[in-house]
Amino acid sequence: MTLKNLRLFDYIFILLFLFTGIFLCVNGILQHGSKVVVNAGGKEYEYSANQNGVYEVEGPLGKTIFEIKDGRVRITDSPCPHKTCVNQGWHSPLVCLPNDVIISVQNDTFAEQKPGNFDAISE
Repeated sequence: MTLKNLRLFDYIFILLFLFTGIFLCVNGILQHGSKVVVNAGGKEYEYSANQNGVYEVEGPLGKTIFEIKDGRVRITDSPCPHKTCVNQGWHSPLVCLPNDVIISVQNDTFAEQKPGNFDAISE
């Protein structure tokens, strides 16, 4: 297929696909929250996203070290062989499959809710 064979809807679909991908990437990078939830080795841990620091959790392969800074999170070191999770940078969610670690930034919905805002259940 060449560019001459593309129709208007093909261009619209390609642009929509690109904008959706860009939006999801930017949204994941810029996501800030009030808490960091870590699932590691079948256990769940919760940290304040407002408390900057370096933390570690134990997975099946060893310790995964992550950093919380200004409401964002990144993995700084992991015992996994390819270090793909380290290369994800400041993102949410972060996943280290070999070490069974998932880290996500979340908002505490009840503490963050302002008067007049509704959730899906109360609407």
